This record gives sequence, C-alpha cells and structure tokens, in this order.
Amino acid sequence: MRWQTTTNWMLWLRAFTGKGLLSCALFIGTTALTEAADLMFVGGHIYTADASKLSAEALVVSDDTIVFVGSRKEAEAYRKPSTRTIDTEGKMVMPGFHDAHLHTFMGGRSLLGCDLAEAPDLQAVEAILSLCLEKRQQQWLVAEGLNLGFFGQSGPELSWLDGVTDRVPMLLRASDGHSVSANTLGLAMAQISVETEDPPAGIIERDELGVPSGTFRESAMDLLERYVPTMTEQDRIETMRAAIKAINQFGITSAFDAWVSASDVAAYRALEAEDQLTLRVRGALAYGHGDLFTTDTTAVYESNLNEREALSTDRFKLGAVKLFIDGVLEGETAVLLAPYLNKPGYLGELTYPQDELNQIVSDLVSKDVQVYTHALGDGGVRAILDAFEFAQQTHGLKDLRHQISHMQLIHPDDQGRFAELNVAANFQALWALPDEWIINLNLPVVGLDRVHRMYPIASVVESGATIVGGSDWNVSSLNPLNAIEVAILRQDWMKNDALTTEELLQLDVLNRSERVGLDTMLRAYTINAAWSMHQEAVTGSLTAGKRADIVILSEDLFAIPPQRISTVQVEQTFIDGQRVYSNE
Repeated sequence: MRWQTTTNWMLWLRAFTGKGLLSCALFIGTTALTEAADLMFVGGHIYTADASKLSAEALVVSDDTIVFVGSRKEAEAYRKPSTRTIDTEGKMVMPGFHDAHLHTFMGGRSLLGCDLAEAPDLQAVEAILSLCLEKRQQQWLVAEGLNLGFFGQSGPELSWLDGVTDRVPMLLRASDGHSVSANTLGLAMAQISVETEDPPAGIIERDELGVPSGTFRESAMDLLERYVPTMTEQDRIETMRAAIKAINQFGITSAFDAWVSASDVAAYRALEAEDQLTLRVRGALAYGHGDLFTTDTTAVYESNLNEREALSTDRFKLGAVKLFIDGVLEGETAVLLAPYLNKPGYLGELTYPQDELNQIVSDLVSKDVQVYTHALGDGGVRAILDAFEFAQQTHGLKDLRHQISHMQLIHPDDQGRFAELNVAANFQALWALPDEWIINLNLPVVGLDRVHRMYPIASVVESGATIVGGSDWNVSSLNPLNAIEVAILRQDWMKNDALTTEELLQLDVLNRSERVGLDTMLRAYTINAAWSMHQEAVTGSLTAGKRADIVILSEDLFAIPPQRISTVQVEQTFIDGQRVYSNE
C-alpha cells in the first residue's frame, strides 16, 4: 500500500470536516506514517520548490514516498528503530533535477567513444584525435563534440581534416548536433563529389569551385552518417545505461529525451524490465517519417505514435513528438525575421513551410499529442508560435504543454505569447554567455544588436511564461549547476570561480539585463520542468505524497557567491527513495 493514500485522505478531511475531525485525522495520519518512516534527512537547508513551503528543516521518506516535510522537532515523531537518518548539516537537500532537454543515446555515445567536448583549443582536439586513431576498433574514426568555434564560418575544411588523418575515413560530429565533417577518405566512402547536390533542408559547404570542402549541415549529415557502422541492439542498451549512470551523478532524476527513435524506446523498456532505469524519462518521438531526421520508417513512426500509451512504463513515457522548425546560426540554417548580414536578403528556411507546419501541429494536437520543438532563430520561434496558435484556434485550448527549445533569439513582440498559448520556454541557459560561438560565429552574421537580444530568459519570465531548463547534452555540459550559474551571471562559469566581486564586474557579460535569480532557475530545473513533463503531481518538489526523488548537494546554494555554484558537488541522488548515486 502506498502512503500517498493516507496523505490524500488527510487533505480531503481538511477540506470537508470541522476542527475536531481534522485533529483526529492528523492523529491517524501521524500514527500510520510513523510506522512507515524509513529515511530521514535532517540538519541542512531543505529547498522544497513547493511554493507553499519553500524551506524546511527535515524530510521523512516511507518506501518510495515523501511523508513529511517540516520542522526537525516534528520529524522526530516519525522515527522508529529501523529509520535511517542522513545528517545534511552544512549541505542542501532539494528535489531531483529535471533536465528538460537531453539526448541519452548520443550522450552515452560520447562517454564511450572519442569525445572532443572538453578540448580547450584546436591543438587539444588534434591530440585527442591522434589517441583515438591509435585505439579505434572500426574502419572509421568517429568522434563527438567538435567545437565549431575553433574554425571559420564554413567549418572544418579538408586541408585540416586530411592533416588529422589521410589513412582512414574520419567523421567528426559537431557539438551542436547540426553538422558533421569528414576527410577525403570519408567523402570517397560516401561517394560524395562536386556533382553531389544539397539535399532538402541541408547544406554542403563548398570551396570557391563548388567542391565539397568537408562540412555537412542539417539533413546533409545523413549523406555521411549512413556509411558509418551502426550499433547492435545490445550495444545501444549498454550505451544508454552508461549515459543514465552519468545523468544520475549530476543529481538528475527526470529527463525529457528530446529525440527518440523506435530503437531508443526499445532500449528504455529493456532497461526498465531489468530494473536498471534509474531515471524518469519522457520521450519525444522523432518526427520525420524516415526522411530528414530519423531512420524510422513511416510505418514504424505511426505505430509508435499510436501505441504510445502501451509502450509507456512507470518510468518511461512516450509522451511527445519532436519537430525541427529551423537549424542553427552556425552555417545560417536558423530562420530570422531580419536577414543575415553576410547574405543580404536571406532569412534562412523553415524545415516545413508555414502552412505545412500549421497542419502538422494541428494534426498532432487533434490526437492529444504534446509537441516538442527545436526553434533557434526569432523567425523559427515565431513560426512555431503561429502554428500553436493555429492549432488552438482549430481545436480549442488543450492542456498539452507544448515546448519550444533553444530560442537563441525571440522577437520582443513574441515573448508574451508563451503564456498566452500555455507553451513552455525551454532554455539551454549554459549558452547565454559571450563565448567563441557567439563572438566568432554568430556576431559576424547577425550583428551586435541581435547578440544583445540573445537568450532573453528574464524577459520571458517577466512576461508570465513558464521557463524550464535543459542541457541539450551531449551538445553541452550535463551539470545543471553550471547552467544555473550562467543564467544568474551570464558569464563564463569556468573562469569566474576564484574571482572577487570587483574582478567579477570586469568579466564579459552577455546582456546583463537578462540575468535571473537562483530560485527562478531552481524552479526551472524542478517543479517547472516536472510540469512540462506532465508529472508535477508525482515529483518536482519535496511535498508530502510525492515520490522521493531527492538530491543532496555539498553546499547550500543560497549561502555561497553565485560564481561558486558550479563548484558545488552532488553528493547523493535518490529516486523513489532508493539511492542511485553517491560520491562516497
């Protein structure tokens, strides 16, 4: 029997009975819950993310459920001889983080493969690739997480790629997930030449003679990816198992997998059947019918969509469909409302023309499907907001909680539409700093005025919208604390740890007016993201009756300077009251 029933019974009595019966109900509830107390957290700052009680001194867990949140004195009434107490003095207890945008399989692939994501410069990239070349076990050298900020607007070119290796075919996946680069042998393996045409919604970078120069963007990536060795079903399961372990290490207990195929659905279900899915997952099924963005056939896509409830389990929910509205500013594939500076008159191209996009969204809404989208340029954001508005006018307001991710640019006129349409603004706050991507790649093509409007988190919050936080891992750091710090300071989280307040003021800032507070970002990564995943009644806050998804941090985030937030460590992670990570 779950003790949530007892808690709900008490709440019912509170609403419908007098004071005497309420006292009786509290006594009955306390007695039952006292007998069930298995785990207590006491001594530290408990941040609940529950607006009715943001802080507490103690928390009590029975089985998989939180049964009490409040004072330390009252918590003692729940103790029994077998109760395990965790002393969190000097630490912070909070709800498990919700990462509202990540890619489990691709993250695992980077962990187990040749990972370039942490390389600080091009020399380090070359050194890592040299080591991976020696250790490779397949014909191709494949690497993840290449930083395009190390290159020019056209991305890596053959002269550099062949310099890395001209002995084996090589494929380098960019960290933004929107381009790949290959050396001459890789192009030969894929039978790519000057005659190869750009596919729909794709770009092949070329030299002045029209010859492919090595970098392929958006749907053009598949021209190369189809020739790279694929994983077996068991390999995919092991890759995702490794990813989930890493996800738990950063205190994440729930995630929105932003792009799942039938193979991912099968892997999640297999992991849960083995009791190895230590994460709540809401999956967004990749839309594309086997053409641009997924290898699933139309029949497989339709089957997964129609059987989404049957395919869902306790911890895995197939709950949404993912649409790409545009691309990214790198390579000029994002859609803008004003032209790119280096391409007069060019605004970028929508993945789907507006009329078609309206119909796709409307059809999904008619089936009560949550629509989860990538939109990065202000033109792309407006296009999907228009599609949501069209669907609402067609089918009425439904509580589907659609989402738009990334939103590097949002026109001020569109900021208030998120709240009006009940659409979640899913920001990757870690990108809201003046790094080499924005300065070297974005600034030259969009100009300073638009750079100053990038990632308008505070403006969207002030408009009344619900914001949620996501990493887009493996595109960027999985650690929520890094992104939270950046959202608060809009500065490089890796450079400011030891700076004084005076020195901090001298560090470059991306649009100071868009800074937000700590509580705003904690809610974005807890209760707000739980709402966006349709599970706020189950988790997302430390509230009696909810599942015991809990994180212990090494320090109280409210008691340290904001530039030190990224140095705080996750010490323990619990899901359903069971510890799934400890740094001991």
